[in-house]
Amino acid sequence: MTLGELLNKIKEVQPLADENVDTGHPETLNARRGRKAQSIEQLTRLRRAYTSELMRTAAFIVVVGDKREEFSNLAVNSFKCFSADPEAYFVDLVNRMPRNLYLGKESVSNLFDVLGRHIEEKAYELGIVGYPQLIFKQEYQRTIRNQEDFLGLVKQAVTEQMGGEIVGIQATYSLTKEAIEKENSAKFTPIILSSSDEKFAIRVANDLERISTRVFVVAAGEVQTKFKNPDEIFVVAEPTKEEVKKTLKTISGFLKK
Repeated sequence: MTLGELLNKIKEVQPLADENVDTGHPETLNARRGRKAQSIEQLTRLRRAYTSELMRTAAFIVVVGDKREEFSNLAVNSFKCFSADPEAYFVDLVNRMPRNLYLGKESVSNLFDVLGRHIEEKAYELGIVGYPQLIFKQEYQRTIRNQEDFLGLVKQAVTEQMGGEIVGIQATYSLTKEAIEKENSAKFTPIILSSSDEKFAIRVANDLERISTRVFVVAAGEVQTKFKNPDEIFVVAEPTKEEVKKTLKTISGFLKK
């Protein structure tokens, strides 16, 4: 089903899932409760289907540069793009780990054992059936002084071993509620992924091509990275409303091909 068809189904089922079944005739209470339970299950399936279709039709726009926030804000506020934090998956993993564990005397190899269990939990939540197991390597051995150090380690290990496409999966999952509320039924949904970590962002952009043919990189303002294929990068020196509009229009042209 398309996003529009799924939205229509969700609108049909939502009132039944939200129904207050405790009012009404006592003799039909069990029937009302059964209908509500079935509606909640159906609504869960529909939302999952919406997430899957959102990912299938997403156009990922990875934005780097010192003016990335200006570009991203205009794209979201003026041109109906969606925005997700590309680090959200990794931050969530780190937040599930007790601080005293990774700031204590535990070895990094032991931390990977605990981290693997949380990755399994995340895989279930995101509907990921199979993925490479995270393995400790000697290059990951380091001193963890603070949460930022640990986040950097998690980002490195997960993107190297599981792939940066996990960012796109997390993004569509986290945007589902917002997209449904905004009744997004577009043929293609532009999702902005803005990052100050250019090396990480480029890795993510490359890996996203494993799950989507619609991946674009925008360099807004000054960047530190020398791109291997600069002709494939959209350069926006000054992200004014007009320049952002022009860039998004060009990207839209690629989507129609």
